[in-house]
Amino acid sequence: MAQTNQFECGSCGAHLEFDPKTQGMKCQFCQSEKIIPIEAQPIVEHDFYSAPKETGWDRATISFQCDSCGATISSEIRTAGKCTYCNSPYVKEMPARKDLIRPETLIPFKVDKDNVNRLFKTWLGKGWFTPSNLVQLSRLDLIKGIYTPFWTYDTNAFSQWTAESGYYYYVTETYTVNVNGRPQMRTRQVRKVRWVPSHGQRQGFYNDVLVPASRGMNQELIYKIYPFELNQLIPYKPDFLSGFLAEEYGVDLQQGWGTAQGIVNASERDKCGKEVPGDTYRFLRVQTNYSNITYKHILLPVWIAAYEYKSKTYHFLVNGQTGEVQGFRPISWAKVALFVGAVAAAVIGLGYFFYVY
Repeated sequence: MAQTNQFECGSCGAHLEFDPKTQGMKCQFCQSEKIIPIEAQPIVEHDFYSAPKETGWDRATISFQCDSCGATISSEIRTAGKCTYCNSPYVKEMPARKDLIRPETLIPFKVDKDNVNRLFKTWLGKGWFTPSNLVQLSRLDLIKGIYTPFWTYDTNAFSQWTAESGYYYYVTETYTVNVNGRPQMRTRQVRKVRWVPSHGQRQGFYNDVLVPASRGMNQELIYKIYPFELNQLIPYKPDFLSGFLAEEYGVDLQQGWGTAQGIVNASERDKCGKEVPGDTYRFLRVQTNYSNITYKHILLPVWIAAYEYKSKTYHFLVNGQTGEVQGFRPISWAKVALFVGAVAAAVIGLGYFFYVY
């Protein structure tokens, strides 16, 4: 395990931290900078059924587990207080895990804290039903940068499908209408469907199916800050984690594959549906088999924070690579009432117009 002084400033002896602006190490006291050498290494895909070679963080860390949401956060220093994710005070120190699959690649933070503040203020001002004074009255709590665990999976997929193909045809139908009190016969074209059994098969390859492995991160929000540009993955180095938190994966390799299968199954069903001949289809059944499954354990940069408005706490996330902001905002019920009133008035006005004319 690496020693705590591995990131010591050569000028003043203080602790060096990773700086998203320079993509290097920087001393917060004397502003000295240090380049992080990045070796040109190929991104390795590991066989799903093989044991990992490297474990642990390769740096000295302290782990804290939340009894409420179950997340385990690793840090270089002891961080007193509440859970980063759910604000629960029930956080306990845990021994470092020996069996943790070490991430081999990551995307460093590209968006720094100053930019996060600016993006957050801009995001707060959006939304029709957001309170007008939200930007002025909201109080931003501590923003934390967290390297969030993900799994990626590659796989070959072979799908066989059966369905009933529907072909449209039209028949002429006679019907009766009353014109000036007298019945008249008219005809119209009516669409029908002829159903025919069909079947087929397809093969596909899925690259980097991304699955969050975080236990504490809000799943609804994490998907909303997609995409991450995975072509910018670089080899893991503990230097990039200095000054940031890192979460241990709470979703293990097998559980992550179960989620990935759900993603691939949905994609295969959609693609098989497009291959069914005819004008429409029904009773589609798809059976998918997988082969050559590989995985990577990666870390992706996420800023997380809470803001307070009228004594209530709301959370938001920022994609640490792209700057995409997602979160929860309070609703101005006065604006909602005005909008509903305006719509109702418009409907009444249109009704009166058509009634008169």
